[in-house]
Amino acid sequence: MKALNVGRPLRGFSWARLGVALVLLGLGPFISPGLMPGEGAILALALGIAIASSGALLFVGPPADPRRLAWFICLLDTALITAVVAATGGARSVFAFLYVLCVTAACVLLSRTRGLAIAAASSLLYAGIVVGRTVLPLSVFFDAPEETTAFELLTMFLNAATFLIVAIVAGGLAERYHAARRELETRQKDLRDLQAFQDLVFQSVGTGLIAVDRKHRVTAFNRAAQEITGVATPEALGRAWSALVGAAISLDSIEAAIDANPRASVWRETTLRRPDGTTVPLRMTFSALRSGEGERLGLISACEDLSAIREMEARMRQADRLATLGRMAANIAHEIRNPLASLTGAIEVLTSPLATDDTRERLSQIVARESERLNHIIKNFLEYTRPAPLSITTLDVAAAIEEVLVLLEHRARPGSLKTARDFAPSILWAVDAQQFRQILWNLCLNASEAMPEGGELRVAAEVVGDRLEVSVTDSGEGIGTNDLSHVFEPFFSTKPEGTGLGLALVHRIVQEHGGEIDVRSSPGLGTTFTFTLPSRHA
Repeated sequence: MKALNVGRPLRGFSWARLGVALVLLGLGPFISPGLMPGEGAILALALGIAIASSGALLFVGPPADPRRLAWFICLLDTALITAVVAATGGARSVFAFLYVLCVTAACVLLSRTRGLAIAAASSLLYAGIVVGRTVLPLSVFFDAPEETTAFELLTMFLNAATFLIVAIVAGGLAERYHAARRELETRQKDLRDLQAFQDLVFQSVGTGLIAVDRKHRVTAFNRAAQEITGVATPEALGRAWSALVGAAISLDSIEAAIDANPRASVWRETTLRRPDGTTVPLRMTFSALRSGEGERLGLISACEDLSAIREMEARMRQADRLATLGRMAANIAHEIRNPLASLTGAIEVLTSPLATDDTRERLSQIVARESERLNHIIKNFLEYTRPAPLSITTLDVAAAIEEVLVLLEHRARPGSLKTARDFAPSILWAVDAQQFRQILWNLCLNASEAMPEGGELRVAAEVVGDRLEVSVTDSGEGIGTNDLSHVFEPFFSTKPEGTGLGLALVHRIVQEHGGEIDVRSSPGLGTTFTFTLPSRHA
């Protein structure tokens, strides 16, 4: 059996022992009146020894071997109690109950075996006191020897049996107590180790972790979260979520989404303003925080600083713009070279004295047409490179789509274009009205031109969460796989007469609105352009 640590129990036992001795010392004359001088001296001496030894245990310091000292104290107490009982009436002494306390203390401090040993010693000594009063001439301290009565014999056997029973019961309870205590200490150590490991992991991860309770108050805040938010952990703990992050991210909607799908994670992106005035872009992923029984305690958010990613994206966009600028310069040179060549040739013939009137008329038309073509290229290029500031107003998107489709239907050959509408009668959204119509017109015009022999043009629009989603689908021949990645580049066009600025302009307008545009195409099956615009305030 593992050795018991009796240091702290021995100290508690010493305090109890001191208290009992002092009480008995003060109340002894009242509890056992009529004591002889010798008997009173023995009682006082025994209690004095108990008080002195208890004081030494408490004030001298912890012993080197507490188990051996506890065993010695229990043996000493057995001897002292025997002296007290002998001095105060033997079988009739009211202090016989002290044996029970001594046996119980031995079981708790030592073990069941030693408790039984103390009980056996107490029984033998107590029996010796009862029997010895009739045969031992101790007239110096006691009265003359008397005959042992049947009552005293019965009391002797009952008390001896009580000592043994108390030793057995108290020993069993003490063993269970010590076993439970060892198990508890082991569990506490394991729990402390696990807590230390969890704290190490929690504090060491590079992702900011913020836990909130059901009242949306911060309950956990690791070192990475402190670095990201600029708020010290003591200041963050107990703080309301809205006071820490702001009102940009509402936890009510996140909790509703998680309740609908408990295993799902919900992420949001926001810009956090730190206490020092700087801002940091954040991606926050929320998950349910649950107890071991599965009860939801709150939410935990994993925060990721997107500053480095945003800088990388900016560098990539800059590199992409430079690459696009190089391709655009080559394309614009190609676009301008053709009409300039036509103009040069026509002007040379016009200046020739041999040119006839018919030739001059035809060449003048070529000059006018090519000049208009150059003007159109330059106008579109300026629109792309010098965008006008957005003028956000609340627009009925459904009505704007209807206007564009009506114009296309009147422009197309009768019966060649079939239009399909998939949107609500009225959709109000905050956009730049003129530029939104330009997006629709360019996409729908491209779709109709992709179906020269006729086909179906489908326009769909709906509000999904906090975003407007619009799609334009045609049933033309589609776009080749190699061309898909270039459709939004300036001056890239698969049409012989196209300038390649229409879709580039659409892409720029969508980005200025903070939205995204995507294209999906299958050769022979058609093309779908889908753009989404976020919610804005007019």
